[in-house]
Amino acid sequence: MKFQKSSFIFVAALAVLLIAAVSFSGCLGDSSHDDHDGHDHGDPNASYDPLDNESVGQVVNGSKILVAASVVPQTEFIEKVGGDNVIAISMIPPGAGHTYDPSPRQLEDLSKADLYMQLGSGEPFETNNMKAFAEMNLNMTVINSSAGITLIQSGSSTDPHIWTSPKCAIVMVENTYKGLAALDFANASYYRANADAYIKELEALDAELTAELSDLKTRNFMVYHPAWAYFARDYNLTEISVEVDGKEPAPKDIVKFIDIAKENNISVIFVQEQVSITGATAIAEGFGGEVFVIDPLAKNYVENMRYVGQVLAEEMS
Repeated sequence: MKFQKSSFIFVAALAVLLIAAVSFSGCLGDSSHDDHDGHDHGDPNASYDPLDNESVGQVVNGSKILVAASVVPQTEFIEKVGGDNVIAISMIPPGAGHTYDPSPRQLEDLSKADLYMQLGSGEPFETNNMKAFAEMNLNMTVINSSAGITLIQSGSSTDPHIWTSPKCAIVMVENTYKGLAALDFANASYYRANADAYIKELEALDAELTAELSDLKTRNFMVYHPAWAYFARDYNLTEISVEVDGKEPAPKDIVKFIDIAKENNISVIFVQEQVSITGATAIAEGFGGEVFVIDPLAKNYVENMRYVGQVLAEEMS
């Protein structure tokens, strides 16, 4: 379709993979680069769903472009822009956390990838692994999804969760278009039309959220893991994180957060499915509130962000 991969390149990629596998256990699991807050939040049982034989065949014969990304929501951006021409994989599977280690089968699939849409926002998974990924697959183009986004500082690092704001998602989709168009110029107009259509959806979502979150009793909301700073920034809200240095809050912290919740008319603590909610539950009980699940990693992006907006508006009004 777009470009044919030679068998030599394919075999060479696998050879690099096998050679690198000897050292990957140390490289990919390097503890010197932890979560941006020093703690992981994933399900230890999360697993990668490998490419099926048909998909592998389509990638190898050049009829599909294989695009890798770090988090699940990015795969929707890729599929929306790439349409029938792409297959997208997330290197951090659903439910996994920032310090997830890729499986050998993931690395085998990644060795066939044509493009990697890197978050580029300080995601610890990328800090730990991107150099090894690029060395393993020398034919893979790497594009920075966060180009054009003003990143939020989180302590001594940057907050990686750029995708949780639809405004940022629009930029990420545009960068995805640029990556695909540069790789497959013959189909650039197809990718442009797809990107424009999806950006219109995201712009409508952004307008809806702006209106929905404009008139609230409080502009402060409490979360367990601080995944919503970009959302908060772009809709004039304040995220209050229950985590203390990436860990469960101590008893003195629980008392502090109970007081903060009461002072700010907060009635709920938002958590994601992948984290422990022991501390969040204790705080919620202290101010007579509840714990509510919102997922920053869901793939059905527009539907999920609309749901998050509705829940926040309801609980903060």
